[in-house]
Amino acid sequence: MNRLVILLSLIASVSIACKTKSKAEIKNLKWWQKGVIYQLYPRSFKDSNGDGYGDLGGVIEKIDYLKSIGISAIWLNPIYPSGGLDGGYDITSFVDIDPLLGDMETFDKLIEEAHKRGIYVIMDFIPNHSSDKHEWFLASKNNSEKYKDYYVWHPSRDQSKPPNNWVSYFGGSTWTFDQGRGQWYLHHFLPQQPDLNIRNEDVQKEIANTMKFWLKEKKVDGLRIDALGFLYEDEDFQDEPIFPASSHLKILNYPDLDHIHTFSKAETFQILVKWRKLIEEIARDEKSEKMMVVEVYDKVKTTLKYCLYKNQPAAQFPFNFQFVQLRNGTDLIKNQVGIPFEPKGIKQLIDPWIENLPDSCWSNWQLGNHDNTRVGSRIGKQFIDLANVLNMLLGGTTITYYGEEIGMVDLPKDKLSFEECQDEAGKKRGPELFQIYSRDYERTPMQWSTVNNNAGFMNVDTGNGRKPWLPVNENYVDLNVQKQIVQDFSHLNIYKDLIKLKQEPSFSWGEFKYLLVNDEIFSFERNAPGFKKYAVLMNLSSRTINVNLSDFGIPDEAKITYVFGSNPQETHELRKFYSIGQRISTKRILLTNLNCIIISY
Repeated sequence: MNRLVILLSLIASVSIACKTKSKAEIKNLKWWQKGVIYQLYPRSFKDSNGDGYGDLGGVIEKIDYLKSIGISAIWLNPIYPSGGLDGGYDITSFVDIDPLLGDMETFDKLIEEAHKRGIYVIMDFIPNHSSDKHEWFLASKNNSEKYKDYYVWHPSRDQSKPPNNWVSYFGGSTWTFDQGRGQWYLHHFLPQQPDLNIRNEDVQKEIANTMKFWLKEKKVDGLRIDALGFLYEDEDFQDEPIFPASSHLKILNYPDLDHIHTFSKAETFQILVKWRKLIEEIARDEKSEKMMVVEVYDKVKTTLKYCLYKNQPAAQFPFNFQFVQLRNGTDLIKNQVGIPFEPKGIKQLIDPWIENLPDSCWSNWQLGNHDNTRVGSRIGKQFIDLANVLNMLLGGTTITYYGEEIGMVDLPKDKLSFEECQDEAGKKRGPELFQIYSRDYERTPMQWSTVNNNAGFMNVDTGNGRKPWLPVNENYVDLNVQKQIVQDFSHLNIYKDLIKLKQEPSFSWGEFKYLLVNDEIFSFERNAPGFKKYAVLMNLSSRTINVNLSDFGIPDEAKITYVFGSNPQETHELRKFYSIGQRISTKRILLTNLNCIIISY
C-alpha cells in the first residue's frame, strides 16, 4: 500500500511539474497583459484632507482596497499643476504635482506603497497641448526667440475671421486670435489649451525629457498618451469637408466635419514609433518593464495602426473603445445611435476588433471612462455584471473605470445645477445645454460607505462650508463599497471573482471562439492548448431558456465553474440548482433571465 501511495504521489508530482513547465513555455505575459488596469480619477476617488477634492493621499489611503480586489495597475488621470479647466488637462507644468492633489513627496510615497503591493502605476501624459498659463506659451505669445515656434501659430493677421473652418472638439473655432502677437493660435480643445507644435525639434526634446523624468526618475511604470490623434495637422491649413447631412447648418460642431486634415496623420504614427523606442531604451536602463497605451477615437483599422505602424511597434496597445458604443438610444454629443446590449449588438462590436487585431498586438477591453456616460447608465443597471463578464473574460487587458466594480451610475441630471457644473465642456454651452455636454455626471465621488453624508469620500461630514467638489450620488446609501464587501454575490464580489477567473490560462491568453449567439444568448469559448477550457454563457433576455451546446464541439459533460443571476437573491437560489463543481450535461443547460453560467471541461 505504501509503495502504491508513493507511486501515485510521484505521478501526480510529475503531472503538475509538466503542466507548470508547459505554461511557462507557452506564455510569459508582461505585467500590463496579465490583469486589470484601474482608471482612477484622483479628484473623485478619496479626499484625505477635507478640502472636498480627492488627492494622492486619498489614493494611498485606499491602496489596500485596490490590492484586495485584485487589480494589477492604477492609471491616474492628470495630477499636474493646471489652470483649473478641463479636469486638469490644461497643464501649467509637465514635471510637477498639482498642489490641490498633493506634492512630489506624496507622489513618491504613492509609487513606493503601490510597488510594495505589486501594483504598477500609469500616468496620463498630454503631449498635444498645454495651458495658456504655461511658461512656454507665455513666452511664445511674446515672440521669444526660443519659444516662438513651440505652438501652432497661423500667420494671418485678419482678426475678422479664423484661418479656416476647423472646429474644436468642444465647439467653436479651433483658432483664437492673440492681440499681443497679432496672430491666431491653434487649440483642438479649449482656447486655454493651445496646441504644441510637435514638428519643432525642441518641443520633441521637451517631450522626451518629460517622459524620462517620470519613467526614470520617478519610477512610473507606464504612460497613457492623451488625445494622440490630434498631434499633427496638415501644414497648408485647408478647410475640412463638411458631411452632407450637416451642410445646411450655420454653426458646425466637431462631428459635422470629416477631419482628414487634423486627425491621425502619418507623422503621428511615426513619432509614436520613436517614443516606443525611447520607452524600450528606458526600460533597458531601468531593468524593468515600461509601457505606453494611447487614447484614440477612430475607425478600428486606423486605431490599430497605433499598435503596429508599417510593421514597426508603436504603443503596447491603443485603447479599445468599441464597448463605449453600447447604449440605449442616441449619443447626443456625437449624434450617434447606440448599439443595444443585445447578443448580436455585442458581436457587432467585437468582430471588427478581433478581425483586424494584428498578431503582434495585444487586445484590451473597457466599458467606460471619464469622458463617457457610465456603462450602467448607458445600457441599464441590470446588465452591469454581465458587462463586466465581457470586459474581464473576452481576452487581453481589462480597463476598469473607478466605481464600475460596485456598479456606480451617473449622477441624475437634475442633481447638478449649472452653478455646480465643473466641466468646461458643459459650462461653455450655457444653462440650457450644459446637461448634454458636461462630463461631471460620470465623474462624481467614489461611493465608499455610509459613515458620513458624502459616501465616505471625505473624512468629515458635508457642512460648515465643506463639501465635495461634485455632488455625491444619493444612491450611495444602498450602493457603496462597505455594503458590498460583506454582501454575497454583490457587484463587487462578482467583480473580484471574475478577476480570479481571468488568471486562468484559457482566459488569460487562450483562443477565443463564438458558441451560440442569437437574439437572446451570447456565449463563447476560451481555450489555451493543454489547459482547462471554458465556455461562458449569458442569457440577455427576460425569459428562461435551455441551451444545447452539442453542435459546437463541446463535450457532453462539463463542470460548473461559476454562476450568477440577475440579483444576489436569485444567485443564491441558482447556486442551489447549479453548485460550483457540479457536473452537468451540456445538451441542456438552463439559463434564467440575465443569468451567466461558466463551465469548464
